[in-house]
Amino acid sequence: MKRPASRSTTSSKASNEGGHRRIRFVREAPSEGGLPQLLGSYPRSMRTAGHVRTLASSRPFRKLLAVRLASQAADGMFQASLALSVFFNPALGEAGDPYRYAAAVALLLGPYSLLGPYVGTVLDRFSRRGLIAGANLVRSALTVVIAATLAAGFDWTWLVCAMVVLAANRFVLAGLSAAHPKVVPAEQLVTANSLASTLGALAYGLGLATTGITKLIDSGVSYSMLALAAGCLYLVSAALVTASFRSGSLGPDLEADRTGGLWKGISETTVGMVDGLRHLSRRRGPALVMAVQGLHRFLYGIVFIIAIALFMGFFWDVESDPTRTTTISWLLVLAVLGNVGVLAAAIATPRATRGWGPKNWVVVLMALCAVVVAALAGTMKPVMFAVAVLLVNIASQGIKITVDTSLQRGVEDAYRGRVFSVNDTVYNVGYLAGLFAAALVVPADGYAPGTLLGVAVSYGLVCVGYAYLARDAAPYDSESWSPAATEARPSTSQ
Repeated sequence: MKRPASRSTTSSKASNEGGHRRIRFVREAPSEGGLPQLLGSYPRSMRTAGHVRTLASSRPFRKLLAVRLASQAADGMFQASLALSVFFNPALGEAGDPYRYAAAVALLLGPYSLLGPYVGTVLDRFSRRGLIAGANLVRSALTVVIAATLAAGFDWTWLVCAMVVLAANRFVLAGLSAAHPKVVPAEQLVTANSLASTLGALAYGLGLATTGITKLIDSGVSYSMLALAAGCLYLVSAALVTASFRSGSLGPDLEADRTGGLWKGISETTVGMVDGLRHLSRRRGPALVMAVQGLHRFLYGIVFIIAIALFMGFFWDVESDPTRTTTISWLLVLAVLGNVGVLAAAIATPRATRGWGPKNWVVVLMALCAVVVAALAGTMKPVMFAVAVLLVNIASQGIKITVDTSLQRGVEDAYRGRVFSVNDTVYNVGYLAGLFAAALVVPADGYAPGTLLGVAVSYGLVCVGYAYLARDAAPYDSESWSPAATEARPSTSQ
């Protein structure tokens, strides 16, 4: 009996064109009673479970993961102590100005954001092991300076050191990611990246929670001591990477082609970003979803400032809570729920994009943001902001995963690094622009339901506009993509 012709699987055929081996994918009817011929046709959960077990038994991966966990736990502790000292430290003056919130975030994250496109140039020219260890050693030393200046009040030395500590995080995280191919087989890289980022986010959240709880229970631990505790973990991370790996073992390869020096590499990176932007103009699907992410980050920045100002002003009852214990508790809850949202998006997005398609998933997430922010404007209650942080962070991370996948699949390999640099810049500049836009229109106590309603309407317009413009230009075509492919293939139709 013949099997229905509509049932099909994907197989690969090799051909030689122009002296280069190419792999193309075609649809073929499955053989009668045959087993799946491609790795991609096996259940994804079975493959992932096997990869996780293999990675867990790999000593090099476990050592590199330990370096990441120590560093990201320190990041959580340091950034929490920094936020508490900026917003709750009497020595720095009374908080209550949205512009101050925006300026504080921009000054601390600005260098971190601007460094992003150029980090790869450095990582490809110097020992990654040395850079990871050196960056964490520098950060550990600077926390000592920060601890000393925090005790004395606001000082430009404190601010500059904090900016360097946060900016150096780019080199650590990028260096750890770039080192994965040196300790993990190629077929396990996706699982390794997911596992490392998920556990790293958990370590970061644990660092945040530890610092917040320490202040909540009125333990008497000062902001300076919290910063020093983070410095100790940075030192542990530096020691781990130094003791666990030989010099050069994490790359880059000595025989790698590095034409010119560092400054030439930086210049080429700038020119490359322009080339990447031009190439992106010919990839409508990835370009549109990247634009959606940039607009989302702008609106996200506005909501962030409103939330901080509300909890520091409108929601704060100075008579019943003079020490702001309730405020700190709520901000800690928001931070934890934000991390939960990121983890939930990492679980939901692969399933949603396979079931609904990446374009429809982005539309759903934008619609979710519109509804959630509209609900905030109508209620202006602390509990609603807690729910909103969870849902909006699911949307934010879900869009980010979709954008990253779109650039990996829909952009030619020769341009992919440069396009990712453009995406990194759009992602961070959009957020910083949103912070300062909010500072111009949000009152000191944060009570701005009209502004929130405007943000909700903007999310709705982005949702409808993207659904229309991307009707023939999805981020990537998940149906025609075979998991057995050896490299990404440009595809923007759904």
